[in-house]
Amino acid sequence: MKNSEKHRVVVVGSGFGGSAAAALIAEAGIEVLLLERGPWRDTVPTRAMNIPERQPFPRGWGLYTGFLRTLNVPYLPGGGITFNRRGLFELFYAKNMEVVCSSSVGGGSHVYSAVHARPPNLTYWDNVSPDLSEDIMKPHYAAFFERMGSATMTPERIPPSHVSRRFADSRIVEIAKPRVEVRVGFLLPETPGRPERKTGPHGIERYEVDYTSGDYGFLGDPSGAKTTLDVAYLAPAMKAGLEVRDLCEVLAIAKDHEGNAGYRLDYLDHRTGRRVSLQADIVVLAAGTMNTVKLLLHSRDRTHTLGEMPALGQRFSGNGDVRGLWDLNEKGTDLSVGLPSQGSIKLLEGDEPRQALSNNSVPSVDHYPFPAFVRRRLKRSVVIAGMGEDAMDGVIRLHKKSLDIEFEPDNSPVYARIMQGFKTLSKRSGRRVYAFARPATVHPLGGACAGRHQNEAVVDGRGEVFNHPGLFVADAAAMPRSIGVPPTASIAAWGSRVAAGIIERLTGRHSL
Repeated sequence: MKNSEKHRVVVVGSGFGGSAAAALIAEAGIEVLLLERGPWRDTVPTRAMNIPERQPFPRGWGLYTGFLRTLNVPYLPGGGITFNRRGLFELFYAKNMEVVCSSSVGGGSHVYSAVHARPPNLTYWDNVSPDLSEDIMKPHYAAFFERMGSATMTPERIPPSHVSRRFADSRIVEIAKPRVEVRVGFLLPETPGRPERKTGPHGIERYEVDYTSGDYGFLGDPSGAKTTLDVAYLAPAMKAGLEVRDLCEVLAIAKDHEGNAGYRLDYLDHRTGRRVSLQADIVVLAAGTMNTVKLLLHSRDRTHTLGEMPALGQRFSGNGDVRGLWDLNEKGTDLSVGLPSQGSIKLLEGDEPRQALSNNSVPSVDHYPFPAFVRRRLKRSVVIAGMGEDAMDGVIRLHKKSLDIEFEPDNSPVYARIMQGFKTLSKRSGRRVYAFARPATVHPLGGACAGRHQNEAVVDGRGEVFNHPGLFVADAAAMPRSIGVPPTASIAAWGSRVAAGIIERLTGRHSL
């Protein structure tokens, strides 16, 4: 095993927390290495960045080979099956919960709906830790919105498939008003209906949104119209010295065996098949909730290279996620075009609080290797979803080489409320909502939460693991509470907060 490298800071994972942390630290003049297990994706922006090796998003027959990376099932031999190390999605299956994660340079920004919002709970960050508060986090949210070019939708920018147009005169539902200000991370056209190719300040080319197509959703956006982390954070940071290594999967973390400050990281280079070991003064974990918690559990319980973390794996949340397919099947309609998020509706009558149900397009339908009649039906359907704060009382445990999730949906009223909303909507509309009986989240939170001390949390208000100096968690695993809306802005703001503390420690300078 090669073991000759030494780095000042190593960031593991390039999702919202990891990209924000790595970019800000590198731009402060500090040497940073970013390790990402997924590949660069083939997009207009990454071509402009001269990335030599790029993996296409799954399209056509590639949907069968490039969609799924890994299926994690704790009771399978070996804990799961890896189908394609360059695949787009990873699935964690448990008795009462399914978790879907993605794998790319830029993490979930390639597959999300690009909805940016702060937590509806206006005191979300207060009373978590003595050195954390809403006032401390405010500038980090503002920095994220600015960097991502988050835009507010105006009436002339709303596409035809938006619920405000489709259900304006409905006798069944009303348009749900967002609980907080919602922005979108898209390069919207200067002239609606006339998208152009644009070159940004760092020489990165992108296309503006074209409302006549629908290639911007969970199968990725080759055009670059959706603002992704590789464009907004990594490209400028690489010019400042950030090194990004893709297809490098970290397997374990160890405190320096000679008793010095710092850590050893062991990772697998998927190009060569070689295991590599390197040293780092500071390690920032941001591999996504499931894989960050998995790395910590494995390093504590299997390799015994990290110390005690009593609260590790506790307070896991599915963020109230439940999804279904609403088979509207209205002839002459194509609901797959425009932006992926089409707004939210509420049933006109029902028990309070009435649950908001978001409508999202089924993306990239023309690229599915399905019969034409199936594609037509999907274009007349929407992915309908509910979301809200759950009890955040789940537990993640290591089982063989995978994770087992102990989660009881009945403890969180939000799940029953959403499922009842689906049933009532099916009945009143005469159009069926197909949904699984258990939650399936794309927004897992917690397991290495921030808090006051190690008996209730894993990290402090700056993201540093208790009793592990120099080891930080910068992603959704550290979220102290369920959020109840898309958490991407909060994860990036937290990654920025973690980076600011590291910069201050290493340079003495305040960044935000």
